[in-house]
Amino acid sequence: MSVAQMSSWTCKICKSSEGLGPISYYGDFTQCFIDGVILNLTALYMIIFGTRDIVRLLSNKHHGLKYRRNWLIVGRMGLVLLQILFTAIVSASLSTDKHKDFTVISQYTLTLISLFVAISLHWVEYHRCKVSNTIVLFYWLFESFGNISKVINFLIRHAYEDRWTFGHTVFIFTIFQTITAIAILVLEIFPTKPLRPYQEIQEHLSRRKVNPYDTANIFSRISFTWMSGLMKTGYEKYLVEEDMFKLPESFGSEELAEKLDKNWENQLKRTSNPSLTWTICLTFGGKMLLAAVFKVMHDILAFTQPQLLRLLIKFVTDYNHNLGKVLEDNVPATNLPIVRGFMLSIAMFFVGFVQTSVLHQYFLNSFNTGMNIKSALTAVLYKKSLVLSNEASATSTTGDIVNLMSVDVQKLQDLTQWCHLIWSGPLQIVFCLASLYNLLGKSMWVGVIILVVMIPANSYIMKYQKKLQKSQMKFKDERTRVVSEILNNIKSLKLYAWEGPYQKKLQHVRNDKELRNLTKLGCFMALSSFQFNVVPFMVSCCTFAVFVYVEDKPLTTDLVFPALTLFNLLSFPLMVVPNVLTGFIEASVSIGRLYTFLTNEELQKDAVQHLPKVTKKGDVAVHIGDDATFLWKRKPEYRVALKNINFQAKKGELTCVVGKVGSGKTALVQSILGNLFRIKGFATVHGSVAYVSQVPWIMNGTVKDNILFGHKYDKEFYEKTIKACALTIDLAILMDGDQTLVGEKGISLSGGQKARLSLARAVYARADTYIMDDPLAAVDEHVAKHLIEHVLGPNGLLHSKTKVLSTNKISVLSIADSITLLENGEVIQQGTYAEVTKDENSPLCKLISEFGSKKTKKNSPDDGESVVASTATSIREDTVPLADELKELHKLDNLHLVTDETQSLRRASDATLRSIDFGDDENSSRREHREQGKVKWDIYLEYAKACNPRNVMIFIVFIILSMFLSVMGNVWLKHWSEVNTKYGENPHAVRYLLIYFALGVGSAFSTLVQTIILWVFCTIHGSRYLHDLMTNAVLRAPMIFFETTPIGRILNRFSNDIYKVDSILGRSFSNFFVNAVKVLFVIGVICVTTWQFVFIIVPLGVLYIYYQQYYLRTSRELRRLDSITRSPIYSHFQETLGGIATIRGYHQEKRFRHINQCRIDNNMSAFYPSINANRWLAFRLETIGSVIILGSGTLAIFRLRDGNMTAGMVGLALSYALQITQTLNWIVRMTVEVETNIVSVERIKEYADLKSEAPRIIEDHRPEQDWPAAGNIQFENYSTRYRPELDLVLKNINLDIHAKEKVGIVGRTGAGKSSLTLALFRIIEASGGRIVVDGVPIDSIGLYDLRHNLSIIPQDSQVFEGTIRENIDPTHSYTDEEIWHALELSHLKNHIGTMGNAGLETELTEGGSNLSVGQRQLMCLARALLVQSKVLILDEATAAVDVETDQVIQQTIRTAFRERTILTIAHRLNTIMDSDRIIVLDQGEVKEFDSPANLLQNPQSLFYSLCEEAGLTGTQ
Repeated sequence: MSVAQMSSWTCKICKSSEGLGPISYYGDFTQCFIDGVILNLTALYMIIFGTRDIVRLLSNKHHGLKYRRNWLIVGRMGLVLLQILFTAIVSASLSTDKHKDFTVISQYTLTLISLFVAISLHWVEYHRCKVSNTIVLFYWLFESFGNISKVINFLIRHAYEDRWTFGHTVFIFTIFQTITAIAILVLEIFPTKPLRPYQEIQEHLSRRKVNPYDTANIFSRISFTWMSGLMKTGYEKYLVEEDMFKLPESFGSEELAEKLDKNWENQLKRTSNPSLTWTICLTFGGKMLLAAVFKVMHDILAFTQPQLLRLLIKFVTDYNHNLGKVLEDNVPATNLPIVRGFMLSIAMFFVGFVQTSVLHQYFLNSFNTGMNIKSALTAVLYKKSLVLSNEASATSTTGDIVNLMSVDVQKLQDLTQWCHLIWSGPLQIVFCLASLYNLLGKSMWVGVIILVVMIPANSYIMKYQKKLQKSQMKFKDERTRVVSEILNNIKSLKLYAWEGPYQKKLQHVRNDKELRNLTKLGCFMALSSFQFNVVPFMVSCCTFAVFVYVEDKPLTTDLVFPALTLFNLLSFPLMVVPNVLTGFIEASVSIGRLYTFLTNEELQKDAVQHLPKVTKKGDVAVHIGDDATFLWKRKPEYRVALKNINFQAKKGELTCVVGKVGSGKTALVQSILGNLFRIKGFATVHGSVAYVSQVPWIMNGTVKDNILFGHKYDKEFYEKTIKACALTIDLAILMDGDQTLVGEKGISLSGGQKARLSLARAVYARADTYIMDDPLAAVDEHVAKHLIEHVLGPNGLLHSKTKVLSTNKISVLSIADSITLLENGEVIQQGTYAEVTKDENSPLCKLISEFGSKKTKKNSPDDGESVVASTATSIREDTVPLADELKELHKLDNLHLVTDETQSLRRASDATLRSIDFGDDENSSRREHREQGKVKWDIYLEYAKACNPRNVMIFIVFIILSMFLSVMGNVWLKHWSEVNTKYGENPHAVRYLLIYFALGVGSAFSTLVQTIILWVFCTIHGSRYLHDLMTNAVLRAPMIFFETTPIGRILNRFSNDIYKVDSILGRSFSNFFVNAVKVLFVIGVICVTTWQFVFIIVPLGVLYIYYQQYYLRTSRELRRLDSITRSPIYSHFQETLGGIATIRGYHQEKRFRHINQCRIDNNMSAFYPSINANRWLAFRLETIGSVIILGSGTLAIFRLRDGNMTAGMVGLALSYALQITQTLNWIVRMTVEVETNIVSVERIKEYADLKSEAPRIIEDHRPEQDWPAAGNIQFENYSTRYRPELDLVLKNINLDIHAKEKVGIVGRTGAGKSSLTLALFRIIEASGGRIVVDGVPIDSIGLYDLRHNLSIIPQDSQVFEGTIRENIDPTHSYTDEEIWHALELSHLKNHIGTMGNAGLETELTEGGSNLSVGQRQLMCLARALLVQSKVLILDEATAAVDVETDQVIQQTIRTAFRERTILTIAHRLNTIMDSDRIIVLDQGEVKEFDSPANLLQNPQSLFYSLCEEAGLTGTQ
């Protein structure tokens, strides 16, 4: 169809001289287009979609909220009826010649029909929608738009042609229609519908506020007005957790994780190599596609803007041309209608506004996807970590898994913001080149060639960067691991004075690996940024050069301006695409790591079969048979844990498992729990299971939480449990009773308390089968006896349950129903107590006769237990005097806990899972401290100081230089093009080109220098300085700091905050400065061309600053809330990884997954508003930007009539106005970026200023080389307390311990036994008196000299990741022979031989998990043997070792340490019976101090009563 036919066809339809248009000669829409297209489509839209919505709303279930009918519904309905009336009047008063006009007739008919649909929809949606209906809103928006266009069309025709298109009446009623349409739109958007009173009350009472996004209408969502409430709150006060909303619907991590999990499972089933990427795309692809649609719209609009600019410049040129003719030649004016100029300005405003709206919907969808990916992946990772097999958990340490969560998932989240640019970037480049071709013809191909040539260079840089990035991640992991290990074992490091070597180890990883690599990365970044600055410039330079020589046209102003705008547009995709590629590269690395983790080996599902519980006493409840064989791990080679096992435990019986260290007791327990691989035989367990681990796992929470462990609270049974587990006395001492917070890893409890707490948790669960791994090791004889009687024994609380107990306490065996002896992972003897003791030669019988002392009398008073109070005493150590305690335990003894022999305890029912709110689990005193309000200036100064102020100044000078050269290049180009326009040719082309080239290259080169200075001389310098400051401070912090601060929190500063300082902060500062300088230059240039612009800039500047301040306050607090709610996710995660066996043992995985999901959701509900605050601001700023364009455009048109406005000026003003909005927006964003990330410096600074311990070395007070030479220890009136505000734990101690004397220390929990040892090592400092060792007061020398010269075997044996040599001698001060000798004495030499042939270089895993607990204690013994110190302290040194090994060790201690002074805190009394003297402590005072023989001669002595209880007084 030819154009002529086309136009005649449209004329036939609409009978109008102007035709269909859409744009008329005056620059507005033609009447034909308004009626035929805009209003007709609007009406059809309502008829089709409105009807569909009415049907949908009526058929759906009602949402339950009822609304009152008031003026609102009346007003809406009334106005719609009015509109129907007006439309009818207008269509009646049309002149007859219009009746044949198809567009007009169809428009009025369709509009009337659509209004009837609309009135029904209004009624239905008022009652059945929570949110104003989108169809209704858009319908009235388009109606208003169409009618306004119509009114403008009528007015312009009247002004220029003096006629009313459809007659005056129609015009008047069209105005009425417009007003009514706008009024309905306003009524539909703003007022909220009133609820019925009782529903208002319900809404008010709900726990957390519903997210306003869910109840926002479409316009509020487009303009982010729904955020305004929160922004206002944030401006008026500091935001706190309670101000946060719930997450929007379908954002909960639970349902997201389920979706992701389901798709991942399908992948695993369907294909041999499942793709995690595809799974993620499948799960979250919908929103990504939507975002992509918005992005395409935005890109098209972005290229419409320069075209409009060109039309405007062309209009100005033509107008001036005509005006000139009129003035010069007095030709009658063929004046262009000036209204067309205004219409173009308005069009530019509209395009800008729509572009903004679309862009932010794109961002919103991208960010939401990122959030959802993060929630879902974190939850899935957590779920996976609960089912990892033993060997898989050995390969991925806690630090690695936490890194997957904090770093890798974060990378994927960051990628979602940019990933669309991977296709949108090239699309923009194509658009750009097409427009350039229109402008400059063939010359633009030179530019394309340059771009293509640059690609390989680019990809090389990328590849190398990826390599560096990968090693950067590796080093970061390594550093996190070292830090995590240091923090976990800080107590040992302090006791051994090993902070030095470990700090060296950390600094080696940090400075020689991580930062060196980061320097390389910085240089490569500088190279790539140089390349991106130089490329667009080379393109423009070469293109102009070729144009000048090839075309015979002059290079005039109207070519240069649009070309420059397009080159500017070209530089964005060129700059961003490489970053996106980097993002993709990093994400692919992360996806790889996540994939490896998610496909890791899981626990064997059928290792143990779970069957319903057995009911009759004596039925087999645990059965392992058919010579079952279990493995620790399968790869690289089989490591057998147990072989040929046949084992059973019956209901109502106590089955004991005994054996030497490393004989497989724990392995047997693990195999029953299903944590080992079964490759032969079978294993079944009946009923529910409760598990007590060997190292008690205590959660960070209250004592009560730890006992209930997710079960409902049953007061009566809870009381019984506490009494049976002898916790009553402890609860009386603890500050808040069972509401006392026990801290991370139960840090504020003593070893014995932890053990009994762990047992109480099991008892309370009332499971069917009890599996206990040596819970009696950490409690002493009397308490053990109490527990045996009231919990495990035939009259104990658990008498009707199946009990499997692995133990080293021989005294328990007498009440055991069956005993199993293990050796090297095999059962070598089994039977009842009677059977075993019959055969005199059996290994078990020997064991019992040698070590087991049968009980002599029942009901003798249990006097206090001598369990060590750990250092970690953030509790008041009020101790109960021994006498009172005896009474207490007496009372407990006479309790008949079990009333009816036959009755079996009912299983504890699970508490319902409710959502956890912010900080529900922490009380106010323990929450992480957070700053509020503005970050103080001295933090910025501190950072500048750290980065070396001189280099910072040089950096800023280069930024200004680079910007100046770049602007000068453009100005020079303008000057050149004006010369060309004047002469109509291109004179002196070479000179102009060379100067232009020099300016451009100079600018790019300054950028290169600036980036290198930034990375190499500023940021890395600062990072090193800050990290060193913090490391020093944390390592020198007193123990109390570690006891009151969760490790996750400290780790967070070392991983997250240091990462920000390393990689993000410098970049944010740089962006901020660059953009600030750019704005100043741009404003300068605009004001030079059109000075009136000042009047627009000033008020808008004020508005900008107001918005920015408004936004900054809220955003700052939101970011802080985000990082504070993030910590609990990681600390809970770390805690879980520590107690995974316990969680699995109790089958509590579901509850822990739920807690994790609640924590993720809490974090997300702080993160969600913080992203949307950015959108809220950007939408408002960019709208102001569009107003700037409108302002400068109309300003220019107004000045046209005076004839002193050239096309060049308009072009320059507007092209810079287009740029400035983006830049100003960036500045506000960067201010916030900088503010947010400087918080990391603030947090690092907070730790760098921690109060430190006494100095490590006092130079003028160093002891002799061989101090202590003899080993005399004197306590002179010594008193101490844990913290200034607490009571004394040791009071006026006076002791004189002679050289080479062996002294035992006994006393009940909290008597101050451990405090005595801590005082010697100055972990706690004296509050009165002093301690003198060999004549040197220990507070007069440095801590290093003191601790290095004493040796200790601590209670909790800590082993580090690394080689055996590093574990025993990190300072490398001993020879191999000495180390082997020490290992031989501590009975580890053979075991190390079996671990492989690396000898001393054998690697130990994180936490020493490839040694048994007993072997770890032997490791500590080896350390003590190596240090030739004259003073040795044994703190419950052999608690986890079986009796035989214990005897051998005691022998070693007596011979090898003959020349030393030894203090032993004991709780197997027989280990200290041969001491020279014994100290009995009670309530922090020395009650008795004499030789054992003397003390035993006095039946009134406390020591006598203790021994009598343990059966050591010789009365038997």
